[in-house]
Amino acid sequence: MKFAITDVYLFWWPVTVRMPDPEKAGKIVEQSFEAQFEALNEDQAHEIDAAFRNLESEEERRGHQHDVLRRVTKDWRGVLGADDKDQPFTADAFDLCLKQGWFRAGMYEAYRQAMAAEEQGDGPTAKN
Repeated sequence: MKFAITDVYLFWWPVTVRMPDPEKAGKIVEQSFEAQFEALNEDQAHEIDAAFRNLESEEERRGHQHDVLRRVTKDWRGVLGADDKDQPFTADAFDLCLKQGWFRAGMYEAYRQAMAAEEQGDGPTAKN
């Protein structure tokens, strides 16, 4: 695959959420889905960091502490709602998930891996 220059680069990446098993005390269960991320360039990342640093109160910072995830996450697939049907990606659904520490940890780790170009999965590695 040849390198292509683009203003906006969107890609799908696997996300693994490790959380307490609801059935087995003291055990962890892994749940997976895919998120569509937008790669931020260096200027965009610095802009988000600067905006956060300029917030004046702790309350404002709490309200904006996960803005980077809100900015880079564009969609998801493989996420089920309470009715066991596909849950469409919406800002409200995403914010509800962000309230869980294990969800945030999985999302931050997935984005970090993607931006560090750490390939995932057991499939063949592309070396073009």
